[in-house]
Amino acid sequence: MATGGMTRWVARLYPFLIALIPVLNYAARNPAQFRFQGLALMIGAALVGCGLVYALAALLTRGRAPAALPPFVALLATVAFFAYPQLGVRISATPGDPPHALLVPITLAVFAAVVWWVWRREALLEGMGKFFTLMGALLVGWSTVQIGIAWLEGRRTIARSELASELARPIGGPTQPREPRRDIYVIVLDEYANSAVLRERFGYDNGPFEDSLRALGFHVPRLVRSNYLHTLLSVPSMLNSAHLDRLQQELGASKHPALPNYLVEHNRVARYLEKRGYHHVFFPSQWWQSTSGSSVADTEFRPWSGFNFMRSMAAGELERTIRGASILRYFDRTHRWEADHVRRILRGLAALPRDPDPTFAFAHILKPHDPFVFDSECATLRRGRETDKVGPYLEQLECVNQLLLATVRAILRASDVPPIIILQGDHGSKLLGATGYSHVDKVPPAAARERLGAFGAYFLPGGGAAAFGDTVTVVNVLGDVLRHYFGADLPRAGDEHYLSTVERPYEFRRVDAPWLAVVDSGDLNLRAGR
Repeated sequence: MATGGMTRWVARLYPFLIALIPVLNYAARNPAQFRFQGLALMIGAALVGCGLVYALAALLTRGRAPAALPPFVALLATVAFFAYPQLGVRISATPGDPPHALLVPITLAVFAAVVWWVWRREALLEGMGKFFTLMGALLVGWSTVQIGIAWLEGRRTIARSELASELARPIGGPTQPREPRRDIYVIVLDEYANSAVLRERFGYDNGPFEDSLRALGFHVPRLVRSNYLHTLLSVPSMLNSAHLDRLQQELGASKHPALPNYLVEHNRVARYLEKRGYHHVFFPSQWWQSTSGSSVADTEFRPWSGFNFMRSMAAGELERTIRGASILRYFDRTHRWEADHVRRILRGLAALPRDPDPTFAFAHILKPHDPFVFDSECATLRRGRETDKVGPYLEQLECVNQLLLATVRAILRASDVPPIIILQGDHGSKLLGATGYSHVDKVPPAAARERLGAFGAYFLPGGGAAAFGDTVTVVNVLGDVLRHYFGADLPRAGDEHYLSTVERPYEFRRVDAPWLAVVDSGDLNLRAGR
């Protein structure tokens, strides 16, 4: 049975190995940006899909072709699975909807021609089997080792972090919260820019929405800004009411997100409230890894029950990448799952007042951030290439405004005790590409001002608006809540801002409000000279 030191059956495993390479390569290159259950799903789907093609080819060619042909057919199917959409992008003016009536026959003809050519070349098939099996085993093994090393690196970073140890210490303050104990809703809205940015960059007036919130009793400060350019940093800084600039010393040039992700999940604001009798309810984002789940919350909201494969392909960055790079992109032509996720999360938040226990609810809604899944009337859009970043953003923002108003009205109407509601953008928009510069010193004031300009509106009964004032930075939002409503012994963080690039998120440049106010010359051409 041995063939050159390798048994024939081992030499026919190569299509399974090759099918795993795109999945494992993404996981190896993007540590801590996927969930292991998502990785397991992708591995299982790759193996099952490849196995079905292999079995069908073996059944159809049994007794008529060499035994080395079915694995080669499975390999061709794997290649076509990923190559077909790339071909569609190159020959079609509308990549999201290529001419399948032309592409499918061409693909099948090429497939059949290659199979026919190798049909009688058993020695060639056996040789290719050895080569592809060895190559596939090396690539799969190397990616697996990289995934393991990155996981261990993340665990070591967390264990050694002085910042994580410091933030693990309890916040001081009265052990018995003041009455009445109010439900607390923290709704993070991804890439929701403040009014100044919307006027300056989009020519859009968000005043009617803000006036509607004020009519409900919300405090809408004159100026709200994030302290960081990235969700990766803005959300953990808010949930810990602390700056993360020490990550520069601890992580340096690394991009590994394990430590900030840990600080989101194990944040000290939630711990403080849990120790005072609050029920912690976590509403996960659909695909952003940092907020895609919680192992420590009392309850994690599940927007759906049961299993749907195409829905699961929208549930993580790994899954979305594989879907977008493969034939699967044509089996889910609308943004229905992402749109439905937003609606279900907001309905879940609106239902929380029924819980008699005091509740701390956290939700990260990945809107109005792209992809643009809603029009201005909240109809679900079809997938397509998003070249216009202004019109669709504003339409989606208008839909988000409608959904938010309906949600907060429902919460207020159903609450026996007026709750605390935090509507908070994690950062502003990205038309000027603040995070994409080659070096943080190249980021100009206008680009930073746009990205740091975050939306914020706060329902703060019992005089809480006085604790916030008319100028707010995101790092202090929950600290102000704990100090005013709970008497927490928590020093206020500084209002400084830290810039960093997407390639080096922990190498910071500290800037202040006067620098951000500088008007750049050539403001509209800031992308030049990166």
